[in-house]
Amino acid sequence: MYVNAHFAERELSVLHDTIEAVRFGLLVLCADGPRAAHIPFVVHRDEGRYGTLLAHVARNDPLARHLGSAGEALAVFSGPRAYVSPRWYPSGGLPTYNFVAVHAHGRPRLLEDREVVLAHLAELVDVHEQRFASPWSLGSAAEDLLAGLLPNIVAFSLEIDLIQGKLKLSQNRSAEDREGVINGLRERAGEDERAGEDERAIADAMTAIRS
Repeated sequence: MYVNAHFAERELSVLHDTIEAVRFGLLVLCADGPRAAHIPFVVHRDEGRYGTLLAHVARNDPLARHLGSAGEALAVFSGPRAYVSPRWYPSGGLPTYNFVAVHAHGRPRLLEDREVVLAHLAELVDVHEQRFASPWSLGSAAEDLLAGLLPNIVAFSLEIDLIQGKLKLSQNRSAEDREGVINGLRERAGEDERAGEDERAIADAMTAIRS
Protein backbone atom coordinates (compact mmCIF):
# COMPACT_ATOMS: atom_id res chain seq x y z
CA MET A 1 0.00 0.00 0.00
CA TYR A 2 1.34 3.40 -0.94
CA VAL A 3 1.27 5.65 2.12
CA ASN A 4 1.94 9.35 1.70
CA ALA A 5 3.88 10.71 4.67
CA HIS A 6 0.97 13.01 5.58
CA PHE A 7 -1.28 10.01 6.13
CA ALA A 8 1.05 7.39 7.66
CA GLU A 9 0.03 5.95 11.02
CA ARG A 10 2.91 4.22 12.79
CA GLU A 11 1.56 3.87 16.33
CA LEU A 12 1.07 0.12 16.77
CA SER A 13 -1.73 0.49 19.32
CA VAL A 14 -3.67 2.66 16.86
CA LEU A 15 -3.21 0.07 14.11
CA HIS A 16 -4.40 -2.69 16.43
CA ASP A 17 -7.37 -0.54 17.45
CA THR A 18 -8.27 -0.17 13.78
CA ILE A 19 -8.09 -3.92 13.17
CA GLU A 20 -10.30 -4.55 16.20
CA ALA A 21 -12.77 -1.91 15.09
CA VAL A 22 -13.03 -3.48 11.63
CA ARG A 23 -12.51 -7.17 12.56
CA PHE A 24 -13.62 -8.34 9.10
CA GLY A 25 -10.74 -8.35 6.63
CA LEU A 26 -9.56 -9.52 3.23
CA LEU A 27 -6.88 -12.24 3.17
CA VAL A 28 -4.84 -12.25 -0.04
CA LEU A 29 -2.43 -14.97 -1.24
CA CYS A 30 -0.51 -15.41 -4.47
CA ALA A 31 -0.71 -19.14 -5.23
CA ASP A 32 -1.67 -20.31 -8.72
CA GLY A 33 -2.69 -16.72 -9.27
CA PRO A 34 -4.14 -14.24 -6.79
CA ARG A 35 -6.57 -15.67 -4.24
CA ALA A 36 -8.60 -13.83 -1.63
CA ALA A 37 -11.03 -14.59 1.17
CA HIS A 38 -13.28 -12.23 3.13
CA ILE A 39 -13.10 -13.45 6.74
CA PRO A 40 -13.25 -12.28 10.38
CA PHE A 41 -10.00 -11.96 12.32
CA VAL A 42 -8.89 -11.74 15.93
CA VAL A 43 -5.64 -9.95 16.76
CA HIS A 44 -3.39 -11.00 19.64
CA ARG A 45 -1.52 -7.78 20.30
CA ASP A 46 1.29 -9.23 22.42
CA GLU A 47 2.22 -12.24 20.27
CA GLY A 48 5.12 -11.44 17.99
CA ARG A 49 6.77 -8.10 17.26
CA TYR A 50 3.68 -6.54 15.67
CA GLY A 51 0.99 -8.90 16.92
CA THR A 52 -0.55 -12.06 15.48
CA LEU A 53 -3.80 -12.55 13.59
CA LEU A 54 -5.99 -15.65 13.92
CA ALA A 55 -8.71 -16.65 11.48
CA HIS A 56 -10.17 -19.52 9.51
CA VAL A 57 -11.51 -20.22 6.03
CA ALA A 58 -13.81 -22.85 4.59
CA ARG A 59 -11.90 -26.01 3.72
CA ASN A 60 -13.60 -26.03 0.31
CA ASP A 61 -12.15 -22.62 -0.50
CA PRO A 62 -9.31 -23.16 -3.02
CA LEU A 63 -7.27 -20.69 -0.99
CA ALA A 64 -7.27 -23.12 1.95
CA ARG A 65 -5.09 -25.59 0.05
CA HIS A 66 -2.26 -23.04 -0.05
CA LEU A 67 -2.30 -21.74 3.53
CA GLY A 68 0.30 -24.19 4.76
CA SER A 69 2.68 -23.72 1.84
CA ALA A 70 2.11 -20.16 0.71
CA GLY A 71 4.74 -17.53 1.19
CA GLU A 72 3.76 -14.11 2.38
CA ALA A 73 0.08 -13.30 2.81
CA LEU A 74 -1.62 -9.94 3.16
CA ALA A 75 -4.55 -9.12 5.43
CA VAL A 76 -6.38 -5.93 4.50
CA PHE A 77 -8.63 -4.10 6.95
CA SER A 78 -10.73 -1.32 5.43
CA GLY A 79 -12.20 1.09 7.92
CA PRO A 80 -14.66 3.91 7.30
CA ARG A 81 -14.40 5.93 4.11
CA ALA A 82 -16.21 9.02 2.87
CA TYR A 83 -16.33 11.15 -0.25
CA VAL A 84 -14.98 14.67 0.28
CA SER A 85 -16.60 17.36 -1.84
CA PRO A 86 -14.44 20.32 -2.91
CA ARG A 87 -17.34 22.61 -1.95
CA TRP A 88 -16.30 22.02 1.67
CA TYR A 89 -12.84 23.56 1.17
CA PRO A 90 -12.84 27.33 1.83
CA SER A 91 -9.60 27.52 -0.17
CA GLY A 92 -10.92 25.40 -3.06
CA GLY A 93 -9.63 22.09 -4.36
CA LEU A 94 -10.61 18.83 -6.03
CA PRO A 95 -12.76 15.88 -4.91
CA THR A 96 -11.15 13.04 -2.98
CA TYR A 97 -11.89 10.29 -0.47
CA ASN A 98 -10.88 10.21 3.18
CA PHE A 99 -10.45 6.72 4.61
CA VAL A 100 -8.78 4.45 7.15
CA ALA A 101 -6.94 1.25 6.18
CA VAL A 102 -4.43 -1.19 7.69
CA HIS A 103 -2.35 -3.78 5.80
CA ALA A 104 -0.73 -6.64 7.74
CA HIS A 105 1.84 -8.94 6.09
CA GLY A 106 3.00 -12.32 7.34
CA ARG A 107 3.25 -16.05 6.68
CA PRO A 108 0.20 -18.17 7.59
CA ARG A 109 0.72 -21.12 9.93
CA LEU A 110 -1.92 -23.83 10.13
CA LEU A 111 -3.64 -24.52 13.45
CA GLU A 112 -4.26 -28.25 13.52
CA ASP A 113 -4.78 -29.10 17.18
CA ARG A 114 -8.52 -29.50 17.86
CA GLU A 115 -8.43 -27.66 21.19
CA VAL A 116 -6.48 -24.76 19.68
CA VAL A 117 -9.02 -24.43 16.87
CA LEU A 118 -11.91 -24.55 19.34
CA ALA A 119 -10.22 -21.87 21.45
CA HIS A 120 -9.89 -19.69 18.35
CA LEU A 121 -13.57 -20.13 17.48
CA ALA A 122 -14.64 -19.43 21.07
CA GLU A 123 -12.59 -16.22 21.14
CA LEU A 124 -13.96 -15.12 17.78
CA VAL A 125 -17.51 -15.62 19.01
CA ASP A 126 -16.81 -13.83 22.30
CA VAL A 127 -15.42 -10.64 20.71
CA HIS A 128 -18.58 -10.31 18.62
CA GLU A 129 -21.08 -11.40 21.24
CA GLN A 130 -19.80 -9.04 23.95
CA ARG A 131 -22.03 -6.26 22.60
CA PHE A 132 -25.18 -8.21 23.56
CA ALA A 133 -26.81 -8.13 26.99
CA SER A 134 -26.93 -11.93 27.04
CA PRO A 135 -23.94 -13.11 24.98
CA TRP A 136 -24.04 -16.47 23.25
CA SER A 137 -20.96 -18.64 23.74
CA LEU A 138 -19.49 -21.46 21.72
CA GLY A 139 -20.03 -23.71 24.71
CA SER A 140 -23.76 -23.35 24.08
CA ALA A 141 -23.48 -25.05 20.70
CA ALA A 142 -24.60 -28.63 20.33
CA GLU A 143 -21.69 -31.05 20.17
CA ASP A 144 -22.88 -32.51 16.86
CA LEU A 145 -22.84 -29.03 15.29
CA LEU A 146 -19.22 -28.49 16.32
CA ALA A 147 -18.29 -31.99 15.20
CA GLY A 148 -19.73 -31.19 11.79
CA LEU A 149 -18.03 -27.79 11.60
CA LEU A 150 -14.43 -28.61 12.47
CA PRO A 151 -13.64 -30.86 9.47
CA ASN A 152 -14.96 -28.14 7.18
CA ILE A 153 -12.73 -25.25 8.21
CA VAL A 154 -9.01 -24.53 8.12
CA ALA A 155 -7.76 -22.32 10.96
CA PHE A 156 -4.48 -20.46 10.88
CA SER A 157 -2.39 -17.84 12.59
CA LEU A 158 -0.47 -15.07 10.86
CA GLU A 159 2.33 -13.46 12.84
CA ILE A 160 2.63 -9.93 11.49
CA ASP A 161 6.03 -9.21 9.94
CA LEU A 162 5.09 -5.81 8.50
CA ILE A 163 2.16 -3.55 9.27
CA GLN A 164 1.12 -0.35 7.50
CA GLY A 165 -1.54 2.12 8.47
CA LYS A 166 -3.05 4.84 6.31
CA LEU A 167 -5.34 7.40 7.91
CA LYS A 168 -6.19 9.78 5.08
CA LEU A 169 -8.02 12.49 7.03
CA SER A 170 -7.17 15.75 5.24
CA GLN A 171 -3.94 16.18 7.24
CA ASN A 172 -2.42 17.89 4.17
CA ARG A 173 -5.07 20.64 4.19
CA SER A 174 -5.28 23.84 6.21
CA ALA A 175 -7.13 23.97 9.53
CA GLU A 176 -9.94 25.89 7.82
CA ASP A 177 -10.28 23.28 5.08
CA ARG A 178 -10.28 20.43 7.61
CA GLU A 179 -12.99 22.20 9.60
CA GLY A 180 -14.99 22.62 6.41
CA VAL A 181 -14.71 18.90 5.65
CA ILE A 182 -15.74 17.93 9.20
CA ASN A 183 -18.79 20.18 9.02
CA GLY A 184 -19.66 18.96 5.54
CA LEU A 185 -19.43 15.32 6.56
CA ARG A 186 -21.59 15.86 9.63
CA GLU A 187 -24.19 17.70 7.57
CA ARG A 188 -24.16 14.92 4.97
CA ALA A 189 -24.51 12.27 7.70
CA GLY A 190 -27.49 14.12 9.15
CA GLU A 191 -29.29 13.94 5.83
CA ASP A 192 -29.36 10.13 5.91
CA GLU A 193 -29.07 8.56 9.37
CA ARG A 194 -28.36 5.06 8.09
CA ALA A 195 -26.11 5.88 5.15
CA GLY A 196 -24.15 8.44 7.15
CA GLU A 197 -22.28 6.05 9.45
CA ASP A 198 -19.02 6.32 7.53
CA GLU A 199 -19.31 10.10 7.24
CA ARG A 200 -19.78 10.40 11.01
CA ALA A 201 -16.87 8.02 11.66
CA ILE A 202 -14.52 9.97 9.38
CA ALA A 203 -15.63 13.29 10.90
CA ASP A 204 -14.99 11.88 14.38
CA ALA A 205 -11.55 10.61 13.35
CA MET A 206 -10.68 14.01 11.86
CA THR A 207 -11.83 15.73 15.05
CA ALA A 208 -9.70 13.36 17.15
CA ILE A 209 -6.47 14.14 15.28
CA ARG A 210 -7.29 17.85 15.28
CA SER A 211 -7.60 18.03 19.08
